[in-house]
Amino acid sequence: MANIFLLAIRPLRPRHHRVTSALAKLANIAAVSRRWRTIVDAAPELWSFLHSSDPIKITRMALEKSKDASLTVTCIQYRYPKPEKDVVATRFIDCVKPHVPRWQFAFFRVSSTALKRIPGAAAPRLRSFTVECQDEDYLLNNPFGGQAPQLQELACLRAALGWHPAPLLAGLSSLKIVLPHKKRLFIRCSELYAAISNCPKLQSLTITQKAHRADDPHILANVPILHLPYLTEIRLILPPAFTNSILAHIQAPACNIFRAEAEVESADLLSRLLPYFSTIIRNRPLESWKTELYVGEESMGFTIYPARKRFTVWRPFDLEILGEWIPVFSWIIEKLLPPVAPQHPMRLHFSESANFESWLVERVFLRLPLVQHLVLEDTTNPELLWGWLANPIKNDTGESQWVFPELRKIEIYGGNYDWDLLVETARSRWGRDEDENPHRPQPLETLRFIRGDLTEKHLRDLEEVLGSETVTTEYSSTEIDSAESDWAAELL
Repeated sequence: MANIFLLAIRPLRPRHHRVTSALAKLANIAAVSRRWRTIVDAAPELWSFLHSSDPIKITRMALEKSKDASLTVTCIQYRYPKPEKDVVATRFIDCVKPHVPRWQFAFFRVSSTALKRIPGAAAPRLRSFTVECQDEDYLLNNPFGGQAPQLQELACLRAALGWHPAPLLAGLSSLKIVLPHKKRLFIRCSELYAAISNCPKLQSLTITQKAHRADDPHILANVPILHLPYLTEIRLILPPAFTNSILAHIQAPACNIFRAEAEVESADLLSRLLPYFSTIIRNRPLESWKTELYVGEESMGFTIYPARKRFTVWRPFDLEILGEWIPVFSWIIEKLLPPVAPQHPMRLHFSESANFESWLVERVFLRLPLVQHLVLEDTTNPELLWGWLANPIKNDTGESQWVFPELRKIEIYGGNYDWDLLVETARSRWGRDEDENPHRPQPLETLRFIRGDLTEKHLRDLEEVLGSETVTTEYSSTEIDSAESDWAAELL
């Protein structure tokens, strides 16, 4: 019974604003019967979950009843008036501080005043330590005397490490440092390299830093490359030069989740990102991951990670391209994807204001023979695209080639289109084939219009060419996730 009770009260990871006390749940269980109360009192592990929201008397009683059990310590300051919240947090920390040798999981989301009370005694059982400073970036100076030999997860949010961390990092599987302010604390490139070099078992690395004040990335020019065989997750949101330098000194053959930012025009970008791109493709089933591009004026973010199939089904190379991203999209296709893109199905989603240029057809579209799904949102000049789809186009070798020969689905949002030209494209590409040309594209399976102003005449013309089951219309003001709709349709 004690094991069942333990499963019932075990807390999940702390949320931002509210966490239910495990001891409050335990009180409800103990109130059911005398027998259950006896079981609760005799099981030290049930009293091992301590939370700052509990009355201090209950915390002291739990410390006594937990005997020598390993402790889970959670201290979160809520939105009390400031003096009161500091009192609650500091009183709780002072109460649990003598029991640091029993701490196993510790989570602190408190002010800098409360953080100063984190003890310097060794924590031999500590496996996970998360600290988040609520009021300002904080320099975390030598917690636990640097002695936590069992530590596996370390997360510092708006808090920097202020000591040589080698003993504390030796057994880490997860390291997360988030420094969101530009003018306060920051981690240097050489410091990050030194920290990672002390984590041979690292599985997850997340570093976010806005400040550009760091030492010259070229300081790592003569240091050896770090081989991290267990590292599966990399997330680096850093100044681009910083990112490029760190990526150049990490080898992660098992990586399957990757996000990084780098300069769009940087010659080093290809050499930094391509190895991770290829590694992830090799390490994961192709149907189980998703890629995204984030493009700004001077930098590009690239993310690849497992898809959450509970909500949306994504295939490899499902790319959403905003209008101003077209040149970068072209660069990605030309430089980054050639080794792998032609081998797998793709879904292209052009968001509103995508301005097609004539050079796209040869430099990009003809290089993507396996595009199966095309989404257009109020595209600026789709007439070029309709023309490219209507008839074969000569490629750079002089041979005739259809654009997107495997195209099966088209979704069109909005009404900024020449419907007559679309009807002519449908007739030319998918209409009756009197010559029985074996090289013509296969019939279209779905042509879907969302929130458009397609006339009845154009609808009838398209149904005549493609079939009434192929053409559907949805006049809704609600945004529809096309990938999610595909998932629902396939399930049905």
